[in-house]
Amino acid sequence: MRLLYPANPLRLREPDEQYAEEYAVAGRMGFEVSLFSFEAFTAHEFRMVPSPGRSELLIYRGWMIKPAKYAEMHRALLDLGAVPLTSPRQYQLCHYLPEWYETLKEFTAETRFFSERDDIAAEIERLGWKGCFLKDYVKSVSTGGGSIARELVEIPAVLAKMKTYRGEIEGGICARRIEDFQAGSEDRHFVIRGRAFSRTGSPPKSVVAAAERIASPFFTVDTAVRTDEVVRIVELGDGQVSDLKEWAAERLLVLLQKNLVGP
Repeated sequence: MRLLYPANPLRLREPDEQYAEEYAVAGRMGFEVSLFSFEAFTAHEFRMVPSPGRSELLIYRGWMIKPAKYAEMHRALLDLGAVPLTSPRQYQLCHYLPEWYETLKEFTAETRFFSERDDIAAEIERLGWKGCFLKDYVKSVSTGGGSIARELVEIPAVLAKMKTYRGEIEGGICARRIEDFQAGSEDRHFVIRGRAFSRTGSPPKSVVAAAERIASPFFTVDTAVRTDEVVRIVELGDGQVSDLKEWAAERLLVLLQKNLVGP
């Protein structure tokens, strides 16, 4: 098994600072590791060093990319003889909220999906909601006041802020019913080959359900505890482009080692 990390843009033989610690831990644990220039890849030039072995299982651990760009990377890796762990279809399944929503809707906030051209406020008013939480298909805005529109008149301003901070609205717009969560209750869980793992303790039943229902080999489930003590799924993400949050790099890598290639 080989792990692929983005290189430092100024020192291509070193990992990007964001992944330096994990890269070092992986090397100490005996993983095969490679680097590639993310900047060159954005210009449609892909080259990894060292190259993968023939039929070697490969896991990307790097920056979030759009599904079409991931498909481009997937093809490049296949051309090099590697076996990418996650297919483009599996990547998009966990990357875009509308892809997994119906499968897990009882564990997450009620959501409606829109294009930028839609009159979202009018639609939300028809639902009887006083406000909503807004995000695109991938992420919300955590800066500049956040993504919650407590009043419907605030929706255009939140969307404008989303475009400013994120550069674009990817895929479309998700309007989610507002649920009140306990401060500091957010947590990240990893799922590997259908098995759910939590940072501490046993995974919540919603995370176990996601592990059973979502057909992807490596993804994350982010949860938060509602004020009524119910654990809710906030979002899913492809494991390859999910950061560690409060996880120790060694713990995640041990889990990958045990669940993908055995003892």
